[in-house]
Amino acid sequence: MAGYLGSGAADYSWKKSIMAQSSTPAMSMVDQIARAIATADGAEVVDDPARFRRLALAALKPLTKPTEAMVDAAHEAVSFDGFWAINSRRDFKKAVRTMILAAMNE
Repeated sequence: MAGYLGSGAADYSWKKSIMAQSSTPAMSMVDQIARAIATADGAEVVDDPARFRRLALAALKPLTKPTEAMVDAAHEAVSFDGFWAINSRRDFKKAVRTMILAAMNE
């Protein structure tokens, strides 16, 4: 997905700005999932990094099309009086976490 957001200077500054706002962990989400898959398999990522990365990407792909239950859970987590109340990064993180937990419990 290289170049997904474009390659212009404006795009780079936007990415840099977003990165500065977030408290990004040292490891990407794909890396974290790859490590979790390897651990569950009784292996280490270094044993076959390309394989575990492919598995991590495959595990993430279905989340691009959330189920109704996931959307409902996310909405419920951050709604207030029937309106979305995502006013901070914390609220958004709560919605995403709730949505993924709902998927794990389906």
